[in-house]
Amino acid sequence: MFTEIDLQILKPILIGILIAAVSSWITVQLSMRRFRAEWFWKMKADAYSAVIEALHNSKSFYIAHMSSYEQLGELSKERDHELGLRARQGKDAIQKAIDMGSFLLSRKALDRLAQYMKESDAVSHEQDWYSYLDEHLAATLSCLKDIVPIAKKDLMMKRFLKT
Repeated sequence: MFTEIDLQILKPILIGILIAAVSSWITVQLSMRRFRAEWFWKMKADAYSAVIEALHNSKSFYIAHMSSYEQLGELSKERDHELGLRARQGKDAIQKAIDMGSFLLSRKALDRLAQYMKESDAVSHEQDWYSYLDEHLAATLSCLKDIVPIAKKDLMMKRFLKT
C-alpha cells in the first residue's frame, strides 16, 4: 500500500502533527489553569475591596457625626440619611463577606471580621451619643487597620508590588 519512500515522507509529517497536537493541548491546559487562577484572585480581591469599602463607609458615618457633635451642629437630614444608608449597607456587606467568606476570604480575615461584628454589637445604646460613636469608630478603625494587611497577604500583593 505505502512504499518505503512514502513512509519516509509521512513519518516526519505524522510526528510533526502529533507534536503540534500535544503542544496545543498542553498550552490550552496551562492557559485555562492561569485563567481560573486569575479569575479566582479577582473574586478574592473584589471581596476584600467590598469589606474595606464597607469599613470605610462605617468610619465615615461615625466621623461625620462626631465632628458635627463636637462643633455643636447637626448634619443635614440628607447627609445623615446618606451616611446612615451607606453604613447599614456596609454592615450588610461585612455580614455577607462573613457568610460567603470561607469561599473567598482567609480564616484570619473572617475571624477579624467576626470580632469586629461582635465589638460593634457590644456597643451599648444606653450611653451618650458621643461615646456610642467613639466606641464604634474605635472598633471600625481597629478592624480597618488589621484587615488591610491581611488582605494584602492573602492576595500576595507583595509579589505584585515588588519592582
